[in-house]
Amino acid sequence: MVTTVDTTSDAAARGDVGAADTRERLLDSAEDLFAQRGYAGASVRDIVAAAECNLAAVNYHFGGKKNLYREVFRRRLGAMREQRLAAVEDAERGERDLEATLHVFAAAFLAPLREDSRGQRPLRLMLREIADPLLPHGFLHRELILPVNRALASAVGRAAPELTERDVLLCVQSFLGQLLNAMHAQRLAVIDPEDHDDPLTDAELVDHVVRFTVAGITRLRCESR
Repeated sequence: MVTTVDTTSDAAARGDVGAADTRERLLDSAEDLFAQRGYAGASVRDIVAAAECNLAAVNYHFGGKKNLYREVFRRRLGAMREQRLAAVEDAERGERDLEATLHVFAAAFLAPLREDSRGQRPLRLMLREIADPLLPHGFLHRELILPVNRALASAVGRAAPELTERDVLLCVQSFLGQLLNAMHAQRLAVIDPEDHDDPLTDAELVDHVVRFTVAGITRLRCESR
């Protein structure tokens, strides 16, 4: 009896794995080059060279450079969204108070500042997009801002039931605005460590922003009673 081995499915599986690997390499190299040089400065040839694949791979997997740029952001924003949502969920699951919940979220939000140059790549990518927007209208809002705002608003609303929905949204926007300012100040050297004998640290910024926000929410709660 001759046993035949069907290698078709194995070959297909290897092909799927290879295609997925190529796609991820393209996303990695594109993210790196877009962050370094911006959209216009990162050519498709440079991207495929860094990914060690052929020129046709970009069209095959993404349909062109613009779609590749969009997918780079979709993947990166998804990772940032899940990290921040997980921070809120973990804090609430542990039945922490509002200050502890905001502290966990703020630390996760500012985590890229503590990363090495490769870890700060997403931050550089975001700053380039903000300076020279290329994504479709509403893309950032839909993929990152709205889900995170809703999670934070839910946490603040549960901790401060006296507040109106409008006040909760204002508190969330104020909190996020302070974090963004802290991130830009550190990243763009607005706060220059060389100008101070005892420069501000990330931990100090987080503590201050959280205490300031909780104090404001506490005052609003008292006024609402």
